[in-house]
Amino acid sequence: DGHLKTNINNIYAIGDADAGPMLAHKAEDEGLPVAETLAGKEGHVNYDVIPSVIYTHPEVAAVGKTEQELKAEGVKYKVGKFSMQANSRARTNDDSEGFVKILADEATDRVLGVHIIASQAGEMIAEATLGMEYECSSEDIARTCHAHPTLMEAVKEA
Repeated sequence: DGHLKTNINNIYAIGDADAGPMLAHKAEDEGLPVAETLAGKEGHVNYDVIPSVIYTHPEVAAVGKTEQELKAEGVKYKVGKFSMQANSRARTNDDSEGFVKILADEATDRVLGVHIIASQAGEMIAEATLGMEYECSSEDIARTCHAHPTLMEAVKEA
């Protein structure tokens, strides 16, 4: 059901035993709501903001919707994109392959998806995930001060 219950009383399923992507961090995020439910509280997992990472070089990370999903849903959106080749830290490290792409609602500017290809994409996706959890806009990210020089500046610039 929507609360991770199985068809057996007092048995819950999380992680690989539950629907959705098989990710350790998803399982961890499902464990807390189960504990809350067992304690008589309301547990919740926001599945729209579970990041995924492919640990290659460069890494590939994403959270939220893809352009294909937004098009299929008829959502009007705008795209912000920033090349890692223009990021001073990536260039200094001689590791500037990739980009950051932010998809935001055309009318509200709410961030709907973030896609990153970069040497540290798995680390960089955390900022986008946090922002999306709290329904940030792309302007919220752009107006947040980022340390310089860092790879995270590419998220701001996108």
